[in-house]
Amino acid sequence: MTHATSLRTENPFYNYTARADVPESFNLNRPNKEAMKQVIRFLEIIQKKKRKSVILPIIAEAGAGKTHLFHHIRETISDAYVVYIPVPTNPNRIYSHFYFETIKAGGAPLLEYIADSLTQKYNKVEHAAVDFPGMGNIVIDGFFALKEPKQAKIALKWLTGFDLDEETTNFKRTIMDDEELAFAALKIILKTVDKPIVFFIDELESLFIALGPEAELQFLETLKKMHNEASNFIICLACLATLWDKILDLSSTAVQGRIEPPVVLKRFSKNDIEDYCSQMLKEFHQKFEIELLEGEQAVWPLTKSDIESAYAYSHGNPREAIKWLAGVIEERKIPLLKDLEKNQKFQAKLSKKVKEVADKVGKYNIGILYRHNGTLTSLSNPEKRILITIPPLKGIDTIFHQSYWKNLQKIASTEEFNEILLIGEILEPEIAENYTIKCFSEKNLTKELGIFLKGA
Repeated sequence: MTHATSLRTENPFYNYTARADVPESFNLNRPNKEAMKQVIRFLEIIQKKKRKSVILPIIAEAGAGKTHLFHHIRETISDAYVVYIPVPTNPNRIYSHFYFETIKAGGAPLLEYIADSLTQKYNKVEHAAVDFPGMGNIVIDGFFALKEPKQAKIALKWLTGFDLDEETTNFKRTIMDDEELAFAALKIILKTVDKPIVFFIDELESLFIALGPEAELQFLETLKKMHNEASNFIICLACLATLWDKILDLSSTAVQGRIEPPVVLKRFSKNDIEDYCSQMLKEFHQKFEIELLEGEQAVWPLTKSDIESAYAYSHGNPREAIKWLAGVIEERKIPLLKDLEKNQKFQAKLSKKVKEVADKVGKYNIGILYRHNGTLTSLSNPEKRILITIPPLKGIDTIFHQSYWKNLQKIASTEEFNEILLIGEILEPEIAENYTIKCFSEKNLTKELGIFLKGA
């Protein structure tokens, strides 16, 4: 049993700001529905060779789930690779930024896959060089070298750029410092991979805010060249709605002509908040060791009124709604944890009595399972198996009592016991037709249980 004090830090709504490097355990289905639909539609178009590439803006207010959408795309779309691209801090190093984020996402297996595909298709480096002229020749040399035992280590260093040293000087130019070379390498990867790549560029507006409109325009012009000369990808441009029109208006007509109409992420409805809560609270319920809840109880310890308050406070903004719910959970946990600590002391005291009586009788092997919603003690010998159960205190939240009975019903229906004994002043429940349920009072437990176990 997890001790109540260890649950003090548990709050499923603490992480109300999504991060690209932290996997999400939920998804904002309805608010993301249209964006997901568009990404999937354009992927199908690219896979059918009807388009080479797509630039799709995804705009929303702060806290509406733009970064979360990246996790949703990555976790749910299987027929594409998904790469997170933080906006580069240097507008002169965009292609190398794309390349290395792609390598970081795919790792050595991606490089090995590209090298295998190229060597199998072309057999010799000079054959491949015909299809990848100019800077592509240098990159092709690197991928073919990756399949040569004597050069593989050096080639891997050169292709990753994360461990450059004197050994790699044979390549003379490095992808790390050469935008043309990086673009050539990126085009080779895009042309060789077996599935399209979704590049998710988050916080597009940050370049505009930090370095001004010229840096943002330079970035967009670079994307335009990538759209024109490379293929097999979608670029998702996640941007604040308040700045998107300003950024688009500043860009050239040529850039604007290559960008799809934006998808706008929607706000939460009340139903969205409720669905979100029921998903996020499942793990929370497991840590409190209560059975899976349905209906209104699925959002325990929250209530319908809390959902309405979160919606009213946030006006449907996901981040603000989650922050509100985090505060409510903290308030609700205080009395819950006090009750659990009191119940744990009660359970420990009675369990100790049960064990002392069983040890004194000396006829049984003893096993004790402590839970927040009660204690289960199994006594067994070659002739008989007895389950002694201690329900939670009467004053504890009814959820724990309900969970206790569900758990006991599950055990009674799947395991064989000759007797089930209940300790405490409690009504006899309908657990299983095949069991005679005996109740013992806490007051006379030692005497009554001792007499029963000796005679059993």
